[in-house]
Amino acid sequence: MKILKMAATFGRLEEAVLSPGPGLTVITAPNEGGKSTWCAFLKAMLYGLDTRERDKTGFLAEKNHYQPWSGAPMSGQLELEWRDRDITLRRTSTKAGPLQGFEAVYTASGDLVPSLTAANAGQVLVGAGREVFTRCALLSQNAGPLTSSPELERRIAALATAGQEDASFSDTQRTLKDWRNRRQVNRSAGLIPRLERELDQVQAQLGAMARARALRDQAMEQLARLDAAQAQLTQELELHHRLARKELNRRYAQALEALSHAQAQLDALPDPDPEFAGLTAGQAREQARLTMAKPTSRGDRGRSPSGKQFPLLPGALLLGAGGLLVLLASLAARFPPGIILGAVLLLLLLFLLIRNHPASSGQEAPAVSPLDRAEAYTDYLALRTRLEDEARHCQERVDDLRAQGGQKADTLEFLSPPARSLEETQRLLEQNRQAAARWQSQLDQATGVLGCDPLELEARRDELQRQLEERSREAAALDFALEGLEAANTVLRERFSPALNQKAAEIFSALTGGKYGQLSLRRDFSALTGGEGQPLRSGLYLSAGTADQLYLAVRLALSQLTLPGIPLVLDDALAAFDDQRAALALDYLARLGETRQILLFSCHSREAQWARAHQIPVLPLS
Repeated sequence: MKILKMAATFGRLEEAVLSPGPGLTVITAPNEGGKSTWCAFLKAMLYGLDTRERDKTGFLAEKNHYQPWSGAPMSGQLELEWRDRDITLRRTSTKAGPLQGFEAVYTASGDLVPSLTAANAGQVLVGAGREVFTRCALLSQNAGPLTSSPELERRIAALATAGQEDASFSDTQRTLKDWRNRRQVNRSAGLIPRLERELDQVQAQLGAMARARALRDQAMEQLARLDAAQAQLTQELELHHRLARKELNRRYAQALEALSHAQAQLDALPDPDPEFAGLTAGQAREQARLTMAKPTSRGDRGRSPSGKQFPLLPGALLLGAGGLLVLLASLAARFPPGIILGAVLLLLLLFLLIRNHPASSGQEAPAVSPLDRAEAYTDYLALRTRLEDEARHCQERVDDLRAQGGQKADTLEFLSPPARSLEETQRLLEQNRQAAARWQSQLDQATGVLGCDPLELEARRDELQRQLEERSREAAALDFALEGLEAANTVLRERFSPALNQKAAEIFSALTGGKYGQLSLRRDFSALTGGEGQPLRSGLYLSAGTADQLYLAVRLALSQLTLPGIPLVLDDALAAFDDQRAALALDYLARLGETRQILLFSCHSREAQWARAHQIPVLPLS
């Protein structure tokens, strides 16, 4: 493949055109003259722009970095010679993004090239992907040590084997590691740890169900025992309540009887002296004194204020006294002492009245003074007040006991008191309720745990054990495969390294004027070098310029081995070379340009002077 012409509206390039020669072409421009932009444009025309790339700190995505300064849409055209025919690639900007429009035609006829698309143009034309092209054919200043990539490994493996490029050690190793990591990365990630955790959970759940069954049986047994104790204690509590009701009814009956007796005593009181009816004790005494102050006739003696005599009073008083004694005798054992005392006082009062009455001695009753009658009226008022207070007190007690639930009920039922007191029965009953609640809670928890089907859990456990064994065997097989892949990769590198080491050593020797004739590449493409008869040392010991020459030699060797016939683009690759070694490098590139196209971009005038002196084309960038 040869580049015939490039036309670009890309970054600082505005409809710029570049037409390199078939061999080595030196392209000169000062810094910021567009050299790196042309290199990026060539890569974009072959492989397109990644529109998914995003800006990062200290980095601009290519779609933003190379937006035309003029504001015009990004576009380009690349004319190539490929397989002895001239073709033209065109990329334009569309709504999908910059350079997303693509066309590949035969230059002469304008017919589409059927095998080329926007996605595969670089792969088909170069014969390698973007990574290999960037590492082996597009060399820039201060590129540093070469790094490996799966695509580059495939190219190297193809050289060492039958030419197949569909296998990469890194890709295969990564795939195998991914498979193994899906099974087990460490003790906490992957299928195997996940299966182990789930199996542990199932085992724990089965163990919990076994414990739950034992707890359920124990809880049911304890609840049955507590239910029996609850029934017994409830019966005791009910018996205590019945005994309390019986005692309340008994006291209520006594209170009713006391009220009835007090009311009877109150009702049995005689009418008060009509002389003082409705008066208080003080008013009665005052009236008596007024009466005594008035003169009285002899015929009024022995008469009452109304003028009537009392011939039947002694007999009536004796009859009342006898009846009261009989009543006291019959009720002495049934009423409280206060009621008995009132009855005794009443009896004494009647006795005194009888003894002092004239009829009791068979003589004419002497006249009763108004003051004595007032005193008798005062005693009558005191007795009536006391009997009224007694009746009121009995009524209040009856009302209180009735409010407590006292009833006229049969209290002759025989009830045997329980062995335990009411307080002890209530305490034991509450303890029993609390214990039953605790056991019921444990029974509910056990029942919840036993909600799953143990047969399903056992089946899941067996399935997990089977899967775990299978994944463990797969992990062991993948470990074995990774070991075999590593060994195979070592063999391939041993087969390829001699050719690469020899080619890189030849180029490095040419670039350094024969000072360094030995070179050996490690697996990671880091280099060891040394002169004739000198031990090999790491390239880290070299100066910056010599290190650039070392890794340029390695890249040139890789380019010749992996991408023969592909244009080689060098972007200020000789900037760190001194004049002598720059001339040696130009001599080597001129020889190499006899077999392939080389575009050497430079910001120095020495490359242009050397090129003109050796009849090499020089293209200044305007």
